[in-house]
Amino acid sequence: MQPTHKKVLRKIVLEMRHVLEGWYDGRRHAGDIEQRLAAIGVRHDRDPIPIDELPQLSDSDRKARRVTDAYIALRKSAGMSIDAAVAEYVRETAYTWTNRLLALRCMEARELIDEVILQKDVYGGRSLEHHRFATRQPEACTGEDDGLFAVLFKIFGERSKSLPLLFDPLAPGLALRPSVAALKRCIRLLSTNAQAKAGQVETAEVLKAPDALGWAYQFYQEEEKKRVDEWLSDKSKKGFKCEGADIIPKTSLYTESYMVRFLVQNSLGATWVSMHPESRLAEGWPYFVREADRLPAAPKSVSEISFLDPACGSGHFLLEAFDLFYDMYEEEGKLSQPEDICRSILSNNLFGIDIDERAVQIAETVLWMKAAERAPDFHGSPAHLAATNIRLPKGKDHLKEFLKKHPDDQPLRPALETAFEGLVHADEIGSLLRIEEPVEKELAHLQKSYPLLHPAGDNGAWRGEVVTKLEQHFHEESESAEIGEGFFSSSAGKGFALFELFSRRYDVVATNPPYMGSKSMGPVLKKYVEAHYKPGKRDLYAAFILRCLELAAAGGRVGMVTQQSWMFLRSYAELRAVDEDKARDLGKGAFKGVLRDTSIETLAHLGPHAFSEISGEVVNIALFTLAKGEPEPEHRLTAFRLIGPKSPQQKDRLLRQALQEGTAKEPTQEEPIRTGGNESKNESSSFPSDVWK
Repeated sequence: MQPTHKKVLRKIVLEMRHVLEGWYDGRRHAGDIEQRLAAIGVRHDRDPIPIDELPQLSDSDRKARRVTDAYIALRKSAGMSIDAAVAEYVRETAYTWTNRLLALRCMEARELIDEVILQKDVYGGRSLEHHRFATRQPEACTGEDDGLFAVLFKIFGERSKSLPLLFDPLAPGLALRPSVAALKRCIRLLSTNAQAKAGQVETAEVLKAPDALGWAYQFYQEEEKKRVDEWLSDKSKKGFKCEGADIIPKTSLYTESYMVRFLVQNSLGATWVSMHPESRLAEGWPYFVREADRLPAAPKSVSEISFLDPACGSGHFLLEAFDLFYDMYEEEGKLSQPEDICRSILSNNLFGIDIDERAVQIAETVLWMKAAERAPDFHGSPAHLAATNIRLPKGKDHLKEFLKKHPDDQPLRPALETAFEGLVHADEIGSLLRIEEPVEKELAHLQKSYPLLHPAGDNGAWRGEVVTKLEQHFHEESESAEIGEGFFSSSAGKGFALFELFSRRYDVVATNPPYMGSKSMGPVLKKYVEAHYKPGKRDLYAAFILRCLELAAAGGRVGMVTQQSWMFLRSYAELRAVDEDKARDLGKGAFKGVLRDTSIETLAHLGPHAFSEISGEVVNIALFTLAKGEPEPEHRLTAFRLIGPKSPQQKDRLLRQALQEGTAKEPTQEEPIRTGGNESKNESSSFPSDVWK
């Protein structure tokens, strides 16, 4: 996206947030949603006013109040304070409306749907869909909103068929409507062209960019990220740690396109070329390292190749992978119709997980738009995206009630209890959560104790059937149960969807993980990382290196954007490679270090200034791809040293230039792995010295 367009988008997004959610500049300024909550008797600093003391509420506000009460009750039963629960509801509601309006406007700009948001004089200041509605049902347009809510809810319902995460009709944030004035102001922001230094900038031009929604979300989080960073750096607030909802803005960082393309082309692309050496697709991949020393891979049909981003955010890696998969399907030739190819990609190939449901909604939307541009009138939807924002109540009352309704599932109780206990802090731990291990053990025990529950044959297939059955049960409960039980069932269903994703092993795992040092971690996250990811406990990104290796299949590939510190600092010595004597003593399957257990194939050492939205020396970056398999004695990685350029544009240009000219550097001599290291960021004692030159 062009810098001028970014400025326009930032202005639109921040103003929408200020209108709906409010803002913080040292003190709290309530936005429209918080004011609407107060109008229905809910405040963050006191108990709600009983609903029977508010006879003036409209039917829609009464419904909103019932949803809000159930939402807050569930959060309180999970251990949240009323202040935190109300703040979360405000945040979720404001973003539900912001995200839906932005997404519809982006679809319009890319001419994928008729205009719902864009207002035009020719329609009397209404959008095309609003104009049609008013023509057919003029009696519905006599109120203050001129029928605007009716139009939006109609479109939301239609869109929910292809975008069930973004347009979920049961989303709690949908129950409370913003004021008519606030809604109209947001729509005007999305309809009116902006003034920039170079002249007028059309909003449609800004929003039609493929990465518009991703950047919009980065800007939406901008002020919250600044607030959390200031709190963490304020020495007077010594005890402050980043936990709960603050983890999301703190770790939100939109990945630059050149980084994504380098990593996806040299992980997913490399996998395809390794499977099919005769393929010519790499000729169209400008970031593909042709001379890299790569492990071979057994051939597979395209539909069998799996790609996971465990910190998918708004789907940048998944979008790039979509394009590569599409070309692979065309080259393979088994599917020829664009709609069939797109449906297979979204059903069989792409998987994404993130701690932030709002970002996952964007990922779903951008992938659908990508498919709809390839196949007009596309009716499919992404099948394997999940968020870890799960809030389950403490105690087992909800589970007890569920089993009363489904007595046939009583034998599953131990597995369900184990799963729910493992999900207690999923909203903070995210993809680092190892829920699959204990639940697998319980299900294995269940098979032995109740052999009649499953047919003879593939135990893995039976496990999948059990998990699918549970997921369907909870999904049905979330739609038909009372509001409070519905929220519980929705969270439980998300939990089993996560379990299924964590239980798989993937051909390619590629991501830009969250960066946060252990000093900033809250107690829950810090304790979990230390217990489960000891070699990477110093930073979340290092723990994610270990988790990505776990999630990759044997012989699969991992591609990551990380801080450079894991390559140099002594504190990451055992992440790189454990001592030879210790390695001999470790049991089979134990992690012995990245250099011993994997074959690093490509590396681009970017250093500082690699991100356009981060200035100075704040983040020093390295890109790498590796295969999950021990390196051969003669294995060589192909590396690029690009720490000198002062902008991401320069780094991108020089990286492509080096690839075109074949000027990547390789080690010129064999050297033993050294597992120690000086703490200076300028030392590179863990790798052969010539790699970095």
